[in-house]
Amino acid sequence: MTRTLTSALSLVMLLFFAAGPSLACDAAGPNTHVGVVTAVDAAAKTFTLKDAQTGKPLTFAATPEQLQGLRVKDEVSVVYAAEGTRLRAATIKKS
Repeated sequence: MTRTLTSALSLVMLLFFAAGPSLACDAAGPNTHVGVVTAVDAAAKTFTLKDAQTGKPLTFAATPEQLQGLRVKDEVSVVYAAEGTRLRAATIKKS
């Protein structure tokens, strides 16, 4: 009985934690991406993050003020506006 209960509880916990990151961007709201910063290019005024939902890199244009203090490995949520094929960060919040 204890073994079955432990197995069931482990399975539930695995499903709960595995679903968390995959739903991160959808749960954050419209025009919002959540992820980990993988690059910051102050000269080009851009930063790249690994999207928590898709695992793909996304590059955002940002102001120098927005890039200030932003570091690789920071976990952030970005509210953005699409400008053609380019994404422009409106707000960046560290998690």
